[in-house]
Amino acid sequence: MNAAEHLTADLEARRGHPLVKGARFVANLALMAVGGGADDIAVVDLVVRRRDTEREIMRTPADMGDPEILLHQVRRDLESMTIEEFVAEWRLPDDSAP
Repeated sequence: MNAAEHLTADLEARRGHPLVKGARFVANLALMAVGGGADDIAVVDLVVRRRDTEREIMRTPADMGDPEILLHQVRRDLESMTIEEFVAEWRLPDDSAP
């Protein structure tokens, strides 16, 4: 039984105080003004949840490279690993497994 039967992975908007979100917006505008892309500052997190309860068991900034690549890697691991292997590989809390 693979981990994808018990866990989901998605990209979700970064949580934070409105002032922090405003600062990120201003930083993105500044980057765009000097030729950088708005994607240069991550505004999304990778979130892993249990399917049965939808409880979040991992949230991490998707700020290293392309967030979609990280998401693809995690989903590939969910499909190819058992729940125990996935929990160990991604160092999730012991109570993550159903």
